[in-house]
Amino acid sequence: MKLIRIFLFLSCMAVLCGCKKSDKKDESRVPYLEIKGKYLYLDEIQSVVPKGCSRQDSLSIVNNYVRKWVTDALVYDHAERNISNQDEIEDLVEDYRKSLIIHQYQQNLIKEKLGDGPTDEQMLDFYNQNKDKFQLTNNIVKGIFIKVPLGAPKYANLQNWLRNFNAKSVETVEKYSIQNATNYQYFGDKWTLFNDVVKDIPIKIEDQANFISRNKYIEVSDSRYHYIIRILSCQLSGSIEPYEMAKDKIQTILMNKLKNDFIQKFEDKLYQDAVKGKKVTYYKNEK
Repeated sequence: MKLIRIFLFLSCMAVLCGCKKSDKKDESRVPYLEIKGKYLYLDEIQSVVPKGCSRQDSLSIVNNYVRKWVTDALVYDHAERNISNQDEIEDLVEDYRKSLIIHQYQQNLIKEKLGDGPTDEQMLDFYNQNKDKFQLTNNIVKGIFIKVPLGAPKYANLQNWLRNFNAKSVETVEKYSIQNATNYQYFGDKWTLFNDVVKDIPIKIEDQANFISRNKYIEVSDSRYHYIIRILSCQLSGSIEPYEMAKDKIQTILMNKLKNDFIQKFEDKLYQDAVKGKKVTYYKNEK
């Protein structure tokens, strides 16, 4: 939250201060306009126009940008002449600048010292010790989804391959799908939300967990297509989330802990070294 406040503050300051840094004319650049000694340059204008933009859109973008720039310059000039607490503002800017420098330095240290973060072994240990914290809130499946037009050739063969699916069937189904399917998805090696699998299928399911448990081969049709889902594995809502799905969350949790621990130790060492080296001088104020 602190960094968000810093960013928002500096964004606001950029509106006020962005023009000020252009007070001195840059002779190496081509000026586009000048107002009260502040310059807007042609390269700045050119940089805001996306490549491939039409002439009409380009003119609109440039006009809006120039109007905003001029308005900001006028508002800043007016504010600078009428604001009374500039010293307070300078103090705030310096405080936020210091915070940003510290944050950037800490991030550089973290990247250098911690590298890629926790190892697979550390993440797996954390998962095994905290399984109760990883409960599924949705039903997930591994399997195959295929959508083929009505009248597709050898459709009965496809049905048979999927009903009696085994490792040898993957290549056969894939070849068939390349030639005939409108949509083919193999997620036999990746847990997928069941809601995502059925979202574009004309099927209404009242009790999803019961439906998945009882049906490993699902086939529905509408006026144009056949839709087949072959469920190879399932995990129901309320059960423990598989490690491969929880892995990203675990990595984030452990990385944040490593960062916090590293920064705490780093700051403690800096402080202790400064005290031992008598770089910190305490003054006793006698009454």
